[in-house]
Amino acid sequence: MPEEDKSISPAKKEANTKTGETTETKVSESNATSGTASAAAAAANAGGTAEQEAEEVKTYKCVNLTAFGGSKHVRVDTNEVKPVGKNEVAIEVQACGINFLDIMTRQGLIEQTVKPPFIMGSECTGIISEVGEKVSTYKVGDPVVVLLENGAWSQRLVLPVIEKASANQSSSNTPAEDTENNESTENTISSLILPRPKSLDVNKAAVIGYAYIPAYILIHHIANIRSGDIVLVHSAGGGVGTAIGQLVKLIPNVTLIGTASKAKHEKLSKIYDVLIEPDQDCIAEIKKLYPNGINVVLDCISGPDTNRLYGVLKPLGKHIIYGMSNLVTGDRKNFLNLAKHWFHMERINPLKLHDENLVLGGFFLKSFLFCRDRGQNEIHNLILDVWNELTKLIDGQKIDPWIDSQWYFDETKEAMMRLQERKNIGKVVLIPKMKEVKPEEEKTENAEKPTAEETTANSPKK
Repeated sequence: MPEEDKSISPAKKEANTKTGETTETKVSESNATSGTASAAAAAANAGGTAEQEAEEVKTYKCVNLTAFGGSKHVRVDTNEVKPVGKNEVAIEVQACGINFLDIMTRQGLIEQTVKPPFIMGSECTGIISEVGEKVSTYKVGDPVVVLLENGAWSQRLVLPVIEKASANQSSSNTPAEDTENNESTENTISSLILPRPKSLDVNKAAVIGYAYIPAYILIHHIANIRSGDIVLVHSAGGGVGTAIGQLVKLIPNVTLIGTASKAKHEKLSKIYDVLIEPDQDCIAEIKKLYPNGINVVLDCISGPDTNRLYGVLKPLGKHIIYGMSNLVTGDRKNFLNLAKHWFHMERINPLKLHDENLVLGGFFLKSFLFCRDRGQNEIHNLILDVWNELTKLIDGQKIDPWIDSQWYFDETKEAMMRLQERKNIGKVVLIPKMKEVKPEEEKTENAEKPTAEETTANSPKK
């Protein structure tokens, strides 16, 4: 402690000279004592600082995909909270949506811009918790809905403010501007932030994006369904299927046919006029009921029946493919099934469409939202227009998202399995928390999952 003695001794000596109450010997002893005390205090302060820093390290949970394949590659991880950049916002996530798209992503059936590991999920809702100093579009406390390429299944999001969702016009920064303006790059993924409808609870807000936006675009922008049309919808009990059912019912005198398992018919009969089981011959049933044909097929299955369905379409009829759920037959990718699927799909003859005056089209919301090579601003403006129309319908109680069940982060595999086995009616919600199992609840841990009526918006129950 020599250096400490030198720093203290002059002050002590000066004080003793002025007061005359001590000697150099006492000063020396006092300095030694003070030096020891200072060293002890410094050590204590150092220890306190280390403890304080340890306490200040904040973390959050997220659901990661470690490799493409089965559900064993899905796990809950802990990430360290990073600071928000100047042109970024942080979002405290309250609820997430699970889509069939997420199962296909896990299995490697959907082309990705990133490779595992990455955070899963394409939609969520939450509250703006932090705002970068250059962000003026949002303020802390704003409730928002977020659509992403990946990364939604997280307790915290840090996103660049690229799309101004609350404005009448959407604008985007160039990649160079993003690099310059955004300090944090850990979660700078493609995203669209939208204002949350005031009348929706967090669970319904979390699942409306990837269900009602594609449903609205399919009905009003692609198929142009009109009064008097007869429409077939595959997988009527899914998230998009139930959304289509509600939205089509707002168009007068439209006959809606849906395919769904028998167990779902009672509930789906509220929005569908005719229901056909998957193991029935759908084409034969339609020809029997409507010998003159139907106007529109909205197909999220595709596969062997795609060619056959042309036989039930009227002239100027439209077959719109918006999914490929037939590709999923198990926990992992089935290459034999893929080969069969593509064999049937590749046999579509465009000359037949020409000769029979039919239309074949497709729609995929994810690639539509985040395409990088054409008109993203124009696309986002369309999405904002659709969102505004949906918000009016929600606030006017014309549509209401159906919630099938709610699950915690550590139940993600089971939640995905519910969709994979086609058991859901409506959307499945993922709560960004870990399940707390009380001793008396351990025996009933494997009990059946609750319906939406048995749960509340902010406190999931099993």
